[in-house]
Amino acid sequence: MFLLIFLLGCSPERDNPYDPNSDFYTNKTQVLGTCKNRVLVPINNAQICLSSLDIGTPLLQTFTNENGSYKLSDCPAESVLIIAEKEGFVTESIYLSLNVYKSETLNFTLEGLPKFISTQVTSYYCILSYPPYDSSMLSIKCEVTDDEGLGDIASVFATIDSISDSLILPFTSGNSYENLFREESLSDNLDDIVGRNIIITAQDQFGNKVSSSPLQLMRIIRDTNLAAIAPNGGDIVSAHPLLEWRASNYFFPHTFFCEIYYLPTPLPPVLYHRYDNIPGTEFSFPVPDSLISGYNYWQIGVKDNYGNWAKSSEGVFEVQ
Repeated sequence: MFLLIFLLGCSPERDNPYDPNSDFYTNKTQVLGTCKNRVLVPINNAQICLSSLDIGTPLLQTFTNENGSYKLSDCPAESVLIIAEKEGFVTESIYLSLNVYKSETLNFTLEGLPKFISTQVTSYYCILSYPPYDSSMLSIKCEVTDDEGLGDIASVFATIDSISDSLILPFTSGNSYENLFREESLSDNLDDIVGRNIIITAQDQFGNKVSSSPLQLMRIIRDTNLAAIAPNGGDIVSAHPLLEWRASNYFFPHTFFCEIYYLPTPLPPVLYHRYDNIPGTEFSFPVPDSLISGYNYWQIGVKDNYGNWAKSSEGVFEVQ
């Protein structure tokens, strides 16, 4: 009887870590895995967060290494939400039921979003003689890349405040997307578009969209006074003519540029010389290169610091 009472009065030794009543029981486990993009390239420095479904706020967080690997230690053995995220990627969330002392492997695949390398909005204004007309155009261009390759980019387009139409920017080459829009094709004239927000959006094959920072058209250089003075009207000149022009008095920083076209009748004109960064204080330019004998024409242009430009009508001359 004494022995039975003694045994009943003694608590069993609880050193089994799987026993919830043991001092060694921790109710913890770990989660490890990798984070890669859709073409299996490791994603470095992606944030991995674990949240309890009961609390909702993150309990643990870590970051992936250069191999895209991560490890979360001391995770609660319960149902949790684990989130992988990094700027430039679509966030992925996974619910997981964790068991005590059982490591879980959880690998993430994040869809990379399109990324803008460069964006530009400018205007062009040109006066032509043959046939006589003037034309104003809006130029929108950008460079876009994607971690999964350019084939993952489905479309690129621009929108302008107060204009409902989307302006499609087709792929041109490399990472470039651009288009020219004649003023008459837009709902408003370019002068009214100056200063409005213009947003460029890239959309991938899964419908994920990324938009650029707001852009603005800064000005339109509508200078009907800009003209190629000499040579013009079929003047006969040497192979190194002196080009002379007139322009308005511009109240903004600017430079001039000159384009010379050869007229290989009956073929279309061929641009074979362009001279940029002529100081805005100059109104003449000696052509340094020898021009081809025959008929040519030239145009003088003015360009501001934002890339907006205007160009004169043609000055026709003959080289002998």
